[in-house]
Amino acid sequence: MPDLTTIEDIQTVVDAFYDGMADDPVLGRFFADVDMEAHKPKLYAFWASVVFQTGTYRGRPFDAHLRLGPLEARHFERWLTRFAATVDAHFTGEAAERMKQKARQIAVIFQVKLGIPESDLIVDPSSP
Repeated sequence: MPDLTTIEDIQTVVDAFYDGMADDPVLGRFFADVDMEAHKPKLYAFWASVVFQTGTYRGRPFDAHLRLGPLEARHFERWLTRFAATVDAHFTGEAAERMKQKARQIAVIFQVKLGIPESDLIVDPSSP
């Protein structure tokens, strides 16, 4: 499998990840009222900035997640598991690993900011 190298690759991951998200038994309620087609350009810019350091994203992603409430460690665990599986289904390599690593780092930061107890933090759902 190829590595992530283009913005189109980022779009592939984002599109595949969010496809059917509203039906996810753990996360679906957070996406039920989201117009994903309108939201995806922000997600493309965010992940392109994270993975390729394009600087195209402008915003404060934590603020949007704060309004979702209440988020728990299990929500982050499901998100990370689904995200890693999506990346792995399409790409392999340094950039793909960087994308998954950055997702884990962001998840930890969000959990800490949300006050999720340290004992409950989801750092890497693939670890025992």
